[in-house]
Amino acid sequence: MDAILKFLPNRVRRLYLGGSGIDRMRGETNPADGYYPEDWIASCIEGNTREFQAPGHGLSKVRIDGEEVRFLDLLEKYPADLLGEAHFARYGANPAVLTKFLDSAIRLPVQVHPTVPDAKRYFHADFGKTEAWIILACRPGAYVYCGFNETLDEAVFRRESLAGVYERGLGMMHKIPVKPGEVVIVWGGLPHAIGPGITMVEVMEPSDLTINPEARCGEREIAPEKRFGGLAPETALNLFEYKPRSEAEIRALSLPRPEPVAPGWNRLIDREKVRFFEAQELRVDGERTVEFPEECFHIALCVEGRVSLDGVPLSAGESAFLPFVRRRCTLSGNGRLVLILPPSPAK
Repeated sequence: MDAILKFLPNRVRRLYLGGSGIDRMRGETNPADGYYPEDWIASCIEGNTREFQAPGHGLSKVRIDGEEVRFLDLLEKYPADLLGEAHFARYGANPAVLTKFLDSAIRLPVQVHPTVPDAKRYFHADFGKTEAWIILACRPGAYVYCGFNETLDEAVFRRESLAGVYERGLGMMHKIPVKPGEVVIVWGGLPHAIGPGITMVEVMEPSDLTINPEARCGEREIAPEKRFGGLAPETALNLFEYKPRSEAEIRALSLPRPEPVAPGWNRLIDREKVRFFEAQELRVDGERTVEFPEECFHIALCVEGRVSLDGVPLSAGESAFLPFVRRRCTLSGNGRLVLILPPSPAK
């Protein structure tokens, strides 16, 4: 199994409004916001919520010989070819990374995700949810919240979190302006929120573990059990890292600068530093053959234009899986790819 696998569209229902940015990226005639603001890529986990349940919802699929096949089933059938033996020995038939196209029409609720130790302690899970946002498009004045600033008052933040309404809590976090091309790493434990009008590639540990204390998401109420991830509220609030930082410290921690790999090829996130995943940006103008220096599979997302990968065409908003055994690839067309790499099995 060395074929490049092109993923089928996989829109996932969420509580918040968005998605028109994904429609625009894909060139759809009537882009519209709704409750399917995310498209999950290389997903082996379900995206079901308490508000919406459907068998297999969120699991990625590909088409082989005219038949739709679950990506998870292929990984279980061809783990060495697709993932590599070392990765399979460490993580099983699991990419150990989840990638999404995400588009927000509103500010998302304040959230925190568990670190790996907290995921094990509170959820009996192997993966936490450190994540990163690769900004593709946004309206002027776009922003995100990330990390506590020097005004943090833990007692007040906890009290407002339990009440579900932040009167002072938002002001205790860094509100950071963002623009296309920037990257924000959200480590487990950091409070954060995505602002309105942002289209991004989101990459994360493969879990859906979230604490969002706010009682509303836009105009919709959030059930208490959903707000605190099934934990007792006071316990859930222990997942926040109550550490104030200056904006310079947050930028050094969470806003990496790109590093050149080759002409037109940059490393956006280094898995040797972040541990959980890597992201690269690769521009194509004409034809070029690339040799992958890392011994791992690659997830390719076309975020601009049209690019063919060894004859497999991708337009903006489409994605594909390049198996472990595929060490090189000929690219042609005019566009831009984001490549996602898994954690190193040695880490």
